[in-house]
Amino acid sequence: MDLDLVADCGRCSGLCCVAPAFARSADFALDKPAETPCPNLRVAVPGRSDAPCGIHGELLDRGFPGCVAFDCFGAGQRVTADWRDGPGAARAAFDSFAVLRGLHEMLWYLSEPLPELAPALGEEVAAAAARVARLAEEPLAGVDVDTVRGEVGALLGRVSEAVRGPAARGHARADLVGQDLRGGRAARRALTGTTLRGALLMGADLRGVDLGRADLLGADLRGADLRGTGLARVFFLTGPQVSAARGDATTTLPARVRRPAAWSS
Repeated sequence: MDLDLVADCGRCSGLCCVAPAFARSADFALDKPAETPCPNLRVAVPGRSDAPCGIHGELLDRGFPGCVAFDCFGAGQRVTADWRDGPGAARAAFDSFAVLRGLHEMLWYLSEPLPELAPALGEEVAAAAARVARLAEEPLAGVDVDTVRGEVGALLGRVSEAVRGPAARGHARADLVGQDLRGGRAARRALTGTTLRGALLMGADLRGVDLGRADLLGADLRGADLRGTGLARVFFLTGPQVSAARGDATTTLPARVRRPAAWSS
């Protein structure tokens, strides 16, 4: 598998600013129907020039944190059809983008470096990654992303248990919105190596907590305070998750997750 899972916006036609629907909320300052360009998108004349966001450097100040947190995992630059070339090309571009983004996100999780996996389980993960990568290279019209996601999700659940241990405490899908999770030593130890898969952590206080080998797949970290938090050894963490949270220069991250620029100041 050699697919690039890092977005290269300079090689995309602004699909993430066109294909999704936006609802006015704390994440987006306006309503935008699906498959309609955001009014902040500088739509270039078809001719392969960029269509950059006109307020890219001011997204947070202008009420668009959802845009800052979005990541296509490198799917956008692989869409060959250009939505600016007419209805037929637009339909092909939007459909391809939806499928490829789902497949690339799964590949992000399947490519997680986990040397502690038993060889047999590691081979299953490698085989699943190869299969998803093949799907991303083949005609996309017949790909059932939801079915593939369900199969990959079940495998990743087994991976999580193998890495954390079957007896590890779990907080999967827990509602931890706004909670102070620093607690005492025992409380912090309970979070080390736990599963926070799908947990709601919006606005939670995790300052100074070392999450160790915690599973963060799908955890909602919007507005979570991660200043000084130890995330270097967690797994299934993505760029959109950290971009939606608050961190600083003392927050540690896995090597492959980019540190948001705002965290360094």
